[in-house]
Amino acid sequence: MKKIIKIRSELFQVESTYTISEELNKLKGKVLAPKKLAEANELLRQLKKPLPK
Repeated sequence: MKKIIKIRSELFQVESTYTISEELNKLKGKVLAPKKLAEANELLRQLKKPLPK
């Protein structure tokens, strides 16, 4: 089920429409790309080490 919210900006006189999908709530807490996450963590660990002389 999708929830649609319309908001009108007083400052810019623009109407914005937000669509909220319940499908996205099921993804909360899941790791979507475990290989990319592991690769990024490894690169961060290397950055924390002092530079070689």
